[in-house]
Amino acid sequence: MEVRTTVTSRQWQPPRLRLFEDTHRRATWLELLYDLVFVVAVAELAAVLAEGADLGRILTFVGLFVPVWWAWAGYVFYANRFDTDDVSHRLLALPQILAVATMAASVGDIEQRSGLFAIAYAVARILLIVGYARAGRHVPEARPLAVRYVAGFAVAAAIWLASLAVEPPLRYAFWAVAIVIDLATPLLARRYQDRLPPQSEHLPERFGLFVVIVLGEVVAAVVVGLKGHDVTPGTLAIALAGVAIAMGFWWLYFGHMDESVVLRTKLAGQVWVYSHLPLSLGLVAFGIGIEHAIAHPATTSWSVGVPAALVFAVLGVQHLCSLDRRAAAIRLGAAVLALVTSGLPTAAALPLILVYAAAQVAYDLLRSQPEGAA
Repeated sequence: MEVRTTVTSRQWQPPRLRLFEDTHRRATWLELLYDLVFVVAVAELAAVLAEGADLGRILTFVGLFVPVWWAWAGYVFYANRFDTDDVSHRLLALPQILAVATMAASVGDIEQRSGLFAIAYAVARILLIVGYARAGRHVPEARPLAVRYVAGFAVAAAIWLASLAVEPPLRYAFWAVAIVIDLATPLLARRYQDRLPPQSEHLPERFGLFVVIVLGEVVAAVVVGLKGHDVTPGTLAIALAGVAIAMGFWWLYFGHMDESVVLRTKLAGQVWVYSHLPLSLGLVAFGIGIEHAIAHPATTSWSVGVPAALVFAVLGVQHLCSLDRRAAAIRLGAAVLALVTSGLPTAAALPLILVYAAAQVAYDLLRSQPEGAA
């Protein structure tokens, strides 16, 4: 009886603060399952952009990507602080997975399913609000921050639900107001985060896993492009160059994953976190740009050059957060070059962008060698 009671108590636990535990934090199986649904969501978002690169499609892609990414980030930060991986935690997380899957199923026909998307996002946020309300109740030092998160996220969720009362395009204006409140809530609560700094080992791993997800979309876009068109030396060269540039992005990001930036200052940590939104947007857009380039190799390369410039620029900002000004200047310089290169034909631009990425990798390798090494 005593053993059964102990097991039951472990299965049902109140939230507890995980930030100062000595145990080695790694992503749990539940977190990996949570990420899996975002693989599908990112693929569906990429398909929206793949249908056309006009301004309307680009705005739709960005407008839908932001709440999907923020739904992921919201759970990541809650789990970083309070994840107990018990039954109660799973009962809050698993329905969020269903809500995000519903969001993913809506983005491909957002004109007809905007109401479904709004309801699904609101449900995901309400479940997160319940989690923070429990944390505020059971973890006294978390109460000031939890109260403000609950208030800000609840206002945003209410606006998402209120948007159901109006039709598009006015509905999208409600969404824009709500997402601004969502994104601003942690920034406005900065003064209450001192007692609850992020767990610096776990958080970079979680954001790195999302970067892997969006890099995988680059490979998927290349495969789709080659499947849909004749494989010629030209299209194959574009595809291989696209994958090679994506590998360069991977090297530049993961070669400098500085865990200390999370805790250096609140501002640096938050800039590092929020910078992953444009970084993810740029990586997905780059993949779709390669797919377009395979289909239309004779056109100019803005669909790959502009996203590549965005990726380089964000990597530069992340280096500024790490106080590595030299590397930041090089990344930002590469961003300018990639942007200028966007006006060239694809056959000329892709090799140049690959050179920009490879040169940065080579520089980092040379800089990392100990003095006197051969």
